Amino acid sequence: MDVYEELVRERSEGRSSALATIVNAVGSIPSYATAKMLVREDGTIAGTIGGGVPEAEVIEEAKEVLASGKPKMVSFKLHGNPKLDTGMVCGGSLDVFIEPIVPTPVVYLFGGGHMGVVTARAARLAGLEVEAIDDRPEFANAERFPGARAVHAEDFGLAMTRLKPNRRSLIFIATRCHEIDSFILRWAVSTPASYIGMIGSKRKVSTVFKELRAQGVTQEQFDRVHAPVGLDIGATTPEEIAIAVVAEMIASIRNAAAVRPLMRNMLEVAKVPALRIQQENKEDRDIAA
Repeated sequence: MDVYEELVRERSEGRSSALATIVNAVGSIPSYATAKMLVREDGTIAGTIGGGVPEAEVIEEAKEVLASGKPKMVSFKLHGNPKLDTGMVCGGSLDVFIEPIVPTPVVYLFGGGHMGVVTARAARLAGLEVEAIDDRPEFANAERFPGARAVHAEDFGLAMTRLKPNRRSLIFIATRCHEIDSFILRWAVSTPASYIGMIGSKRKVSTVFKELRAQGVTQEQFDRVHAPVGLDIGATTPEEIAIAVVAEMIASIRNAAAVRPLMRNMLEVAKVPALRIQQENKEDRDIAA
């Protein structure tokens, strides 16, 4: 099994892995001097650095590297160490460098209006990749989204058949009307994306919830949706909202439990009585278009 092919496969699926490489060897070791081994998130491996106790220890160290995100050097002196000398080694020593391979999350940003533009800018500043989607070429182009990994100027339905979000992907919905948002959200909750956010007032969220609930979207699926979107920092301008949204994305990526009480999901908002929603939303302002 080719280590590099497996690495590419894991990255394409949005999974992290750790690559262990023998970078220094002295004397006799149970493998060749530049052997590599890929350790997947679940602890399974591709390739080998020679087997035995050293390899087992490297696998455990690799799990810690994946958890911390920081590379590490591990050294073994095989000579005279009965724990490591299992009959497979002849008394050498080796250094193994273990590095985390973490794919960059991709934000699939639906809506090329001002809200989409400033959110894309904030996401790229945070180190995230961006793909922008809008059915209007004048809103979906490289001039409005410089540095984007891709810009899709086509029908939303067609675009969604081409896009393949993985478990590290993030989906942000900010189109020009709630009907389109609802259509995209119906698709989004069927993907493995780790984060789904939709912009809009509580009234809009409640309306979309009722529409999709009637179409068979489950409560469990709604529980994944952040809407209204963004951390509750009192944001009012598009730029402030973009910062709140990207901060929420980062919290999701980092699994930052400390901020999760500030997050709202669609199911929670939909449970708010209709009268309260009307009182809190005298005007249904949708600044995404």
